[in-house]
Amino acid sequence: MPLNAVGCVGPPGYPGIPGPPGPPGPPGPIGPPGFQGPPGIPGPMIKCPCNTTSAFTVKLSGKLPTPAKPVTFTEVLYNGQSDLQEDTGIFTCRVAGNYYFHFDVELQQCRVKVWMMRNQARILEKRQVSAKESRNLSGALILPLSVGDKVWLEAEVEPADPEQGTVTIYFSGFLT
Repeated sequence: MPLNAVGCVGPPGYPGIPGPPGPPGPPGPIGPPGFQGPPGIPGPMIKCPCNTTSAFTVKLSGKLPTPAKPVTFTEVLYNGQSDLQEDTGIFTCRVAGNYYFHFDVELQQCRVKVWMMRNQARILEKRQVSAKESRNLSGALILPLSVGDKVWLEAEVEPADPEQGTVTIYFSGFLT
């Protein structure tokens, strides 16, 4: 045994108690995807209105509409589901959903205001003036409707010359 300044070196001692854990290492590679889970419980059965339609197109020509009243139309171009009441010009929603409504007005020698109405409320107003040349006015909206909601047009036409003023109004709507 070698001599030490204090004395002889003895045999190695027993291992000490473990030290505290070190810092975490870098993340490992991503593992493979897990197994697909079991199917969920079936949802409720509902009746799909997928084949339900609602659409119309009507035309007014030859007569001027009565102010502050629903426009009544002189010609029905399409009303397959009869959702537009032809004698009143009022569309009544029978299938809830989003509807696209459009009107187009051709006028000559008159001033016209057109309102799209929904359940007694004005929701769109358009105006146009025509002297001698023919003018066009149009408007469109997409509206969410509930069963029983009503949509129609009202118009006020002021002809410059009652013998010369003409107006033609087209009104269409359909479930989107």
